[in-house]
Amino acid sequence: MIINVLIAKAQKPLPSAIKLPNGNMQFLVAIVITNEEMQWSMKNGRDALLNKLIDAGVEQISDRKRSSILK
Repeated sequence: MIINVLIAKAQKPLPSAIKLPNGNMQFLVAIVITNEEMQWSMKNGRDALLNKLIDAGVEQISDRKRSSILK
């Protein structure tokens, strides 16, 4: 089984970064996306897809059985 994943900087309400003694560490999220969303993001960009996922209420949650937000 192939799984498509969008890797992006964490957005609110998740913490985006933490201060460490040697500097800041940024958090990344890995969100499972559909084939259709993967193709769309290749044309329109990862940030645009992340914004669409957030606007659609999917947020930064992975659900392999989720329907595409592009339908």
